[in-house]
Amino acid sequence: MSLYKAFFKIIKRNWVSILVYFGITLGIIGLLSGIYKEKADKKAVLDSYPIYIEDLDRSEASKALVAYLSKIHKVSSEKMTEDAIRDNLYYEQIVSSIRIPKGFGDTFLTTGENQIVNTYDDSMPVGISISLQINNYLQSLRSYVLEGDNISDAAAKATESLDIAKYVSIRPSEGVSNGGLRAAFNYIPFGILSVLITGIFPVIAGFNRGEKKNRIQVSAMAPGKRTGWILSAAATFAAAVLLFFIVIATITGGSGVSPGNTPGSGTDASAAARSMEMFSETWWLAVLNALVFTVVVAMMISMFANVPFLAKAPAMVFSNIVGLGFCFLGGTFVPLSVLGDSVKVVGRFLPNYWYTLANDRIFEGEGISGIWECFALQLIFGLACLFVGLAAARISAERREVA
Repeated sequence: MSLYKAFFKIIKRNWVSILVYFGITLGIIGLLSGIYKEKADKKAVLDSYPIYIEDLDRSEASKALVAYLSKIHKVSSEKMTEDAIRDNLYYEQIVSSIRIPKGFGDTFLTTGENQIVNTYDDSMPVGISISLQINNYLQSLRSYVLEGDNISDAAAKATESLDIAKYVSIRPSEGVSNGGLRAAFNYIPFGILSVLITGIFPVIAGFNRGEKKNRIQVSAMAPGKRTGWILSAAATFAAAVLLFFIVIATITGGSGVSPGNTPGSGTDASAAARSMEMFSETWWLAVLNALVFTVVVAMMISMFANVPFLAKAPAMVFSNIVGLGFCFLGGTFVPLSVLGDSVKVVGRFLPNYWYTLANDRIFEGEGISGIWECFALQLIFGLACLFVGLAAARISAERREVA
């Protein structure tokens, strides 16, 4: 029990670094999972840009055009001179300056001639896009007027006909929701890697070197019991960290599960209700994925602590290099679909890659049969690290005996 208590006493010495990584991970989960959740509900809309409109006509047609552009873009209300317009275009305070000349309304409705002048930077294609919006709206407006509608009704119909939300939509995920819960669980590996390395690695490495190791070896405690207490303390700390991040991810991400899309769910109302619960099959699979990853990280830390030249390195080095490197190469911060083929080749040798792949499959509706290989490959990586660490520890012990 003394080793168990000593383990946590040493961890307390690094509590500042541990809290820093807790805070960074909480910020990542809170901010980025919220962005994912917002994108999941976003509808198709036109891009909005700052523009300037000078309406010299003040006719019903010109006012209708100004009202339409104002719904899409941010129209500057400040009166500008030619020099001011030029400066604002140069510094990209506005992307387009639209001038509606006097007499435009009567001329356009009668002959269809468009006298509007759109001034923009030729190097910015957005100016051409705004010109197309103007032309499309005016042609639609004139068509309705020629059919007998007054300008007010024609303007309303033209605006409605050009509303892309009626014709373009963002297709929802065919599986389980890709919202906040999926993103929150996707970012957990960074916190697990950083916090466990910062907390556990210095303790294990410290027990394996110098005066501490000599005192532990000459104590009356049996070797198996010593190892058991150290493993128990490390497992307690790792379990507490994992539980904390799972709770935060669940609270921050929300349910994130769509009725009827969870693995094995039926079409009846009770199945839909069960799928929305926190302890749904999808949620449990995500938790199991995080648990497997935590075990793998613990095995990797044992290798760091037992390989002599790695055991001497500061914990912050591993937490930064390993934590950030694994997360960027393994799809934690960058979606796997965006990673290049050469990066994926490297990423397949890292547990983060298989964790992320499993997380994606889980929230796309896969069951255990579709993700077990991801769990297995994570564990293979962890076992390889464990065996390397045990081999290094044995070689070091034999060298000391020979010396």
